[in-house]
Amino acid sequence: MNKPGMVRLCLFSMLISLLLLPSPIAAMAEEEGAGQAPLAREGSKFNLAEGKSYTVNEPADGQYPDAGGKLTDGKIGGVDYTDEAWAGFLRGSSREITIDLGGMHSVESIRAGFLQQTESAIRYPNAVSIFVSNNGVHWTALKHAGPPVPFWIGPAQKHTFEWNGRIDGVPGAKEQTELAYTRYVKVQFQTALWVFADEIEVLGYEGHVQGAKVPKADKPEYLRPGDRTGGISDLLLLYNGHYHNGLGDWTKENLIPYIAYVNNDGEPQGWFFDGILYLGLSSPEGRAYEMSLKASNWDDWKWYLDKTFADGGDLDELNEAVAYVEDRLGKRKEPYPVVLMIPYPAEPQTNFGDVDGDGLTENFNAAEVGAEASLANKKKAAAWYIDQVLERWAAKEYGHLRLAGLYWLNEEVAPDSTGDAELIRYAGELVHQHSLNYFWIPRYHAFQFFTWDQLGFDAAAYQPNHFFQTESSADRIRDAAQWAKQLGMGMELEFDERILTEPDAVQRYFNYLDGANSYGYLKHAFKAYYQGNNALLQAAQHPDPEVRASYDVMYQFVKGKYKGGK
Repeated sequence: MNKPGMVRLCLFSMLISLLLLPSPIAAMAEEEGAGQAPLAREGSKFNLAEGKSYTVNEPADGQYPDAGGKLTDGKIGGVDYTDEAWAGFLRGSSREITIDLGGMHSVESIRAGFLQQTESAIRYPNAVSIFVSNNGVHWTALKHAGPPVPFWIGPAQKHTFEWNGRIDGVPGAKEQTELAYTRYVKVQFQTALWVFADEIEVLGYEGHVQGAKVPKADKPEYLRPGDRTGGISDLLLLYNGHYHNGLGDWTKENLIPYIAYVNNDGEPQGWFFDGILYLGLSSPEGRAYEMSLKASNWDDWKWYLDKTFADGGDLDELNEAVAYVEDRLGKRKEPYPVVLMIPYPAEPQTNFGDVDGDGLTENFNAAEVGAEASLANKKKAAAWYIDQVLERWAAKEYGHLRLAGLYWLNEEVAPDSTGDAELIRYAGELVHQHSLNYFWIPRYHAFQFFTWDQLGFDAAAYQPNHFFQTESSADRIRDAAQWAKQLGMGMELEFDERILTEPDAVQRYFNYLDGANSYGYLKHAFKAYYQGNNALLQAAQHPDPEVRASYDVMYQFVKGKYKGGK
């Protein structure tokens, strides 16, 4: 019988295979209260959910099933995953557990318990959201929360995700209150591998008590193009780091089919993507600009800046490409918006370089220099880089481009105690000091992705990662779109050069396009586009009409005229 697998605990790695679940680990200490009733009645306050029925959008796995009552039966699981109180959910879409309290009641707190046992591939959810509703249709988000510890932390342990009205308040209530007057409760959580859930408790008072308020229902909406996005609606990612085959070197001729939709003769017919993001992944020495054990250093950062801003470099070529298109289609009302990356000062780097000239190299490794010094050194590097971008941009005086903002390259907040969130906010403050926008594109299931607004980002687009994970169904698009919409984010569309040759890849490409019509992000939603290195360029220049169609249909999509596809 297949069971959860042993996890290879690589830093931030998600490439974990499902193997055979090991036998239970002996002598695991149980937490205080394991196996006990969740909460004895105290006065008139009690667990309103106990014994109540609920629905689940996708059932627990058959190996660790829930026949329809485990999560509200008053029995709390211990720290052994074989405890029958646990229900096990394996991968797939985010789960939604909806409880009908049977009537309107005054709710003070909502709790949901989860298990983490890393050696058995059982993790806390990367995101848990708690909602209430008075009609089961329109919901109010009370709280979004992430795991208390990284996924590799052991031994086996439990955690209760909780909304507490006394601490968190009641969002959407007309007056300040600690009690939500409601009937329905929903707990939503992500499932990267195995997620084991047990009791959901809704603590409160029967009926209406003094001070309880009905929360105003949310109106979920994608991030709209506008001031927060630097006026950009459709942001195309162009990778201009080092590649042995020169794919990162952009020329005027290769940029034109992205700025303008071109016909078979390469002549511009209309404006296409309305913003370009230049970003790099690696240096000539093979060091990475994002989180990596082989982290980039100061020389790598200088190389990237030199390449991007060089005479005849990537920005010069983009400036010339926009000038060419303007000559054919007419001058734009304002210069073409550009976003540039901020490389990530990665924790493993112990010898970045002496940024501040004090004779000491900047060491980012908290294990060697301590968390405070590590964070300070990372801030020095980020500040130096941002200053360099601004100085070099001003010196070039691009006539057809404007710097719309800077992009935080790393796709999640580091799930440790190294102050990554503070670093992100610090970089954002520097960006905002120069009246620029701050962008982010977190991956699917990224740690703390739901805090994008609190982190200081102006614009964020959520990655479904459906294109790269062939085992994922098109429902992944729906799931990512639901999170993006309820969190006020934009969406990323993802594809690469495989759409030129592989029918399955073409179908996944169209899943994103069709999802826009199904889930509402075709129009009035900020979108980012990952296309590998140059998939759309190759499609635009391809002699086969069926291959060229991938380019044509993307133009229809960007213009909001896509009707449905393959």
